[in-house]
Amino acid sequence: MLLFYVRHAQSANNALYLETGSYTGRNEDPPLSKTGLAQLPYMANYLYQQLQEVQADGQGGIHNVPVALYCSLMERTVATASAIAQRCNLPLIGHALIHEAGGIYLKNDETGEHIGLAGKNREFFAEHYPLLQYPTDVPPDGWWNKPHETREERPARAKRVLEDLLTRHNKPDEVVILVSHAEFFNHLTRSILDMPADSSAWFEVMNCSVSLFDFKEGFIEIPYINRHYFIPPELIT
Repeated sequence: MLLFYVRHAQSANNALYLETGSYTGRNEDPPLSKTGLAQLPYMANYLYQQLQEVQADGQGGIHNVPVALYCSLMERTVATASAIAQRCNLPLIGHALIHEAGGIYLKNDETGEHIGLAGKNREFFAEHYPLLQYPTDVPPDGWWNKPHETREERPARAKRVLEDLLTRHNKPDEVVILVSHAEFFNHLTRSILDMPADSSAWFEVMNCSVSLFDFKEGFIEIPYINRHYFIPPELIT
């Protein structure tokens, strides 16, 4: 399995932190910023070219390699993945377990408590992101609807996602594209590399960056991490 991991384009919360150095006033589920929207075509074109190379047989024909495109159910990833789905002509599958650490929540400034919220519902996505296939195993009135995810829960979730992907896409010529988040990338990568869950190492991934993992028989090859040269310098975040 070839696994392309794409971090979402810049969100309104990313832009807020870049401008203020604080998440005060953050949105629990932010849309993309103006810069994030501008990043999308560059990333989508890059992935289109990568898939063209995967499919080419070197003799003018194609391999018909199966490609699965998944995104988390946070708006910033659905918007990012929709650009890929449209450019690459792929079905877009919502995946409830590849969300960012913590889930959908806001922090109570007085108590410091992180309060879990509902998340966008099926109707919202149908109206604004019609390419998304909303999962059947999550509530239609809001996909999160539970408490803030603790730090202890996050590595186990990443391991579960990895095991599921390797089971579901167990052929060497399959391609999977995950559109997800920066912290989840770290938990998933630690699981892939069999690193301690509490490792202090941090893998930096820019908005709209692409990382590639090649799961071969008996070993894992990592051709690149955090590739973003296809984004114009003034749009790199």
